[in-house]
Amino acid sequence: MRIKLYELKKVIKSPVVIGLIAIFIAFNIFIIFSNTHLTSELKILNKIVDKFGYKVNDKMMDDFGAYYNEQLKKLNSITSGKTSKTYESAAMLLSDYKQVDIYKKEELEFFNEVRVIENYYYTAKDIDKNYKNIDIVQIGQSGITMCRLTGKAAATVRTQYSKLSKRFDKLKENGEYKNLFFIGKAYKMHTLLFKTLFRAFIYEIMILVVLITGYLTNYEFENKTQSVVYATKRGRKLDIDKFYVSIFSSILVTTIIIAISLVVYFSVVSYSGLWGVPISSGFNWEYGPYISWWNMSFAKYLFYCIGLVCLCEILFTCITFIISSFIKNSYIVFFTFAIIFGIALVIPGVMPANSNAVFLAYVTPFALISNPFLWFMEKGPFATFKYYEVITIAVWSVILLTICGICIRRFKKQNLY
Repeated sequence: MRIKLYELKKVIKSPVVIGLIAIFIAFNIFIIFSNTHLTSELKILNKIVDKFGYKVNDKMMDDFGAYYNEQLKKLNSITSGKTSKTYESAAMLLSDYKQVDIYKKEELEFFNEVRVIENYYYTAKDIDKNYKNIDIVQIGQSGITMCRLTGKAAATVRTQYSKLSKRFDKLKENGEYKNLFFIGKAYKMHTLLFKTLFRAFIYEIMILVVLITGYLTNYEFENKTQSVVYATKRGRKLDIDKFYVSIFSSILVTTIIIAISLVVYFSVVSYSGLWGVPISSGFNWEYGPYISWWNMSFAKYLFYCIGLVCLCEILFTCITFIISSFIKNSYIVFFTFAIIFGIALVIPGVMPANSNAVFLAYVTPFALISNPFLWFMEKGPFATFKYYEVITIAVWSVILLTICGICIRRFKKQNLY
């Protein structure tokens, strides 16, 4: 335990690690504040949910409609008193630029609030119509055509989208899509959180775990103390301690970066009353519907995504540890990892489009992290498998842990020079 603590101190006291963590957190905070300028509009949804709940049903729509009409009447009472004009919607008023200048700031803020309420009300009214015409099998066929898949590959995609179609029918049947959430087309909050921010988390932590693992594993070799340290009774077993500390450090930096960044994010953007909303809500629709393989609430989806980031970073730690077992320079280890990453992203593009082998090229942690905002969901022809994330993590965990074990045993007999 004492040796592990000593190894951990190397990480904690490293100015490079501390500096990078501070820079990455500052960058994440910058992303949050530069993309959340509509927080006042976002808070209006919290008020609506407090009044009516987030489940869209007939009673809720009747109450919501009455509330919207009440707010529109208040709006028209203000406009008629100043201009003798009334409007059928808040959007019509705000598009009448010649009239807008005569109102006070507080009145304009109220008009905008009515416009937002109006958007949610009409989106809720149209949600059934939007989902009625979605053909999941046709979406799969479009992906096959776009990616020019043929033969067994095309057949596999059709099979997976047929399974997804059944899940989509269940989603419609249980009303999973009929729940209020931030309007995706207007605010793109799912993209901000799970694409922009989570992708930043993944690459930031990846950089850190690769540097940390390479630094710990090759510390003695780079400081020319390997002949002293590894000549001791415990020396050749030190690699096991370094491996465990590297894994722990990966979890530690993942926790620090994600925890601090998300605390800031949820302080700026309120999800009050929305934690239980299904991630497949029709309001979350941005460029297309988000169709999850399971009925998951926003909170559960967030928790699973955080867990998946942590597991991916552990896999990257294992990959770096294996590289470091052969290359005794942390800088070269870093660039070797980058080269492997690049190769892993290129391989899928050169696989035959008529064989199921093309899907194997996507069962890698490098491919997995490319679209964090589509985890556990429909994500195109190459990765729309119900257990894609689980299979990728499980297969690579077995492979990498086995190789790490071999490298640790190999080090016991390895030449130190």
